[in-house]
Amino acid sequence: MTTIAALYAEELKATMRGRFAWLGAGVVLFVLGGFATLCTQGGWLQPYSVIAYVLVPLAFIIVAAGMMASPRTTRFVESVFTAPVSRSDWLIAKFLVLLSLAAAYYAALLPAMLVYAAHVGVPFLLHKYLLWCPGILLAEIAIGSLIGILFIGRSVMAPIGTAMGLLLAYVVFIPMQEVMVAQGNGATRTGHITLASPAVLIKNALGFAFGRSILSATRMTWISIAVLIFGSLLLTAWVFLRAQGVETWETTRPKSWAIFLAILAIALFPIFFAETNYDSPAPAINNAPQLHLAFPQGSWAAMVRPGAQVPRNCCRPILNWDFGGLTTDQPNHVDLLLVLPVDPAKAVTDFHATLSGEGFEITAAPAALNQPAPPVQPFTYPNDSGPIMPDAYKLTSGSIVRIPVVINPHHAWDLGNNNRYPFNITATYNAAGDPQPHTFTEHAAIFAQVGAMAQMALASLCLPLFCFGMAFARWRRTR
Repeated sequence: MTTIAALYAEELKATMRGRFAWLGAGVVLFVLGGFATLCTQGGWLQPYSVIAYVLVPLAFIIVAAGMMASPRTTRFVESVFTAPVSRSDWLIAKFLVLLSLAAAYYAALLPAMLVYAAHVGVPFLLHKYLLWCPGILLAEIAIGSLIGILFIGRSVMAPIGTAMGLLLAYVVFIPMQEVMVAQGNGATRTGHITLASPAVLIKNALGFAFGRSILSATRMTWISIAVLIFGSLLLTAWVFLRAQGVETWETTRPKSWAIFLAILAIALFPIFFAETNYDSPAPAINNAPQLHLAFPQGSWAAMVRPGAQVPRNCCRPILNWDFGGLTTDQPNHVDLLLVLPVDPAKAVTDFHATLSGEGFEITAAPAALNQPAPPVQPFTYPNDSGPIMPDAYKLTSGSIVRIPVVINPHHAWDLGNNNRYPFNITATYNAAGDPQPHTFTEHAAIFAQVGAMAQMALASLCLPLFCFGMAFARWRRTR
């Protein structure tokens, strides 16, 4: 163990002594941090996490392949084979370095995740991502190590090119599998082929999906993951220690066939044996309530800032779409505008409104909700954008009643303005010259936002600035 620890320390130092190692790490983290910060404006979890927790971890297959193949190109492996150092100890130390880089990347995601969790908590999807990411990292390091060991030429282009090809296939298989499962074709031959991607396997085993269905049984899927990871690691060790020599392959024909058949078995085992019984409904990925927007076109209501005029593009299913999101966990004073299908020349009397919603509190003065003769404002829908009436004609004009309200949204499930809440409006009123009372019903929505851009930027900049500082210090020492 002492030898492995010493080799590990030296290999890790050598990795970070690379001319652009710290700079490259800083650039990667800076781009991810900038993306995390920008995503706080329009929904953080799904757009950011696909990059940070899925695509970048998949790219570790290239990192592992390059790092395992580079000692051959520099002829460093020759010293390992001839020096009084156990080859197995060096291989273990090299693999531990790859695991350390993966752990460092995973830790680099924590500051942004903690900012998100402080405002939103840890919803179902983020919880699964926190498990999916290390699984992908481990699988890609195992497969990439095998690729890097198999190529013993004087260039890293062949192993890196092979790893790049597998990376592209693994990335494509994720949306392909989701689409096929959504269409009911997850058990077809093409659906089985998508299981060659470790990301798809781990997602299936963890029991979540972006569509509607997940596996009803996962035993063979977990076994397939074990075969893929541990099979690749064992084959990597056997090839390096038993089938390769100082400069080239030192193996027999039976051993060559054994290597080929082992690679084939590792690659095909998930395709043939992992489950494809997508019979269980997928759980909700977050705590967002279901929206039931009942109107096919146009709307009967809008929301503006206190005293503001009717929005130019009134009216939309999301009532506050035109002036920006409400802020969560604080009172928001706004005016609710109800467009009643009444000729503006006629008076409106006996107006009574009831407001309710899910995930937020709404209050209004009783005098605003119950008005014997509310003041009305004439309004004409622009560009034929009015809602369709029950008798199939489209409303072109009406009378607006303004209701000042205070809305306090709670239970945010994402950063930015991606938090949309159902908003139900019911009103009764009488129109002059019409003895029958009228009922007004609207099923709309509002959106609210969590302002965390500055906090996310600060959290995301810490590690990139550290890396840039280390890169600058190295440049000062070696210039």
